[in-house]
Amino acid sequence: MKKNTIGLVLSGGGARGIAHAGVLKALDELNITVSHISGTSSGAMVGVLYASGIKPDQMIDILKKTKLFNIAGLSFDMRGLLKTSSFKKIITENLKVKNFEDLNIPVSVCLTDFTNALTVHVSKGPLLDPLIATCSIPLVFTPTIMKGSIMVDGGLLNNFPVEPLIGNCDYIVGVHVNPIGTLKRVRIKGILERCFQLAIMSTTKTKSGKCDLFIEPVALRKYSIFDTSHAHEIFRIGYKAAMNSKEALLKMAR
Repeated sequence: MKKNTIGLVLSGGGARGIAHAGVLKALDELNITVSHISGTSSGAMVGVLYASGIKPDQMIDILKKTKLFNIAGLSFDMRGLLKTSSFKKIITENLKVKNFEDLNIPVSVCLTDFTNALTVHVSKGPLLDPLIATCSIPLVFTPTIMKGSIMVDGGLLNNFPVEPLIGNCDYIVGVHVNPIGTLKRVRIKGILERCFQLAIMSTTKTKSGKCDLFIEPVALRKYSIFDTSHAHEIFRIGYKAAMNSKEALLKMAR
């Protein structure tokens, strides 16, 4: 009997994206095969690592060792506060493949073409530049130039890129790691994060209806998108959220 195909949408969310790895661990334990992945920002990074054969448990160490928001990586480019060398290090040191076509699972990475104000989905060719670009939060990281255009975090225009999966799989499972809560402290970094979350909130709610299952771990509210120090806790939250939907996931797989 032919198994149903299941596509996975992985939202952006900075350090909260580690929860995606926890979801993938749960899927592995349930023997659920993912046929397609569409991701943006940290969701794209986790999706590509997984599609290249890296196990979810390994991703915690990879993302913890690379200090994404290290002050030593300050940029003097004036287009962003931090260099993107941390993202490049993750990709070059851990990916054994260089092109999308070499991945074990088809992956689509969502970017924002800042020059032309467009959402761009990339699923062919070299992996390096699209992955660096989709993780580059505007003002925080320096942008990536691709084919003459400034490319930045895909979440700026589309933080829940469900579109590439529609019509390509039997079921779509969406994982959103940006549940929004009450603002408790007013600081510059917190305001920047809050603005980003508010901007993407309405479109994500609309797109969630296109999923057969939508997972949004509310426990992630207490962690900042810049907080890599709680990687294990964030991972466990993602794992638990997926296991709470165990029956729905198994039903889709059958």
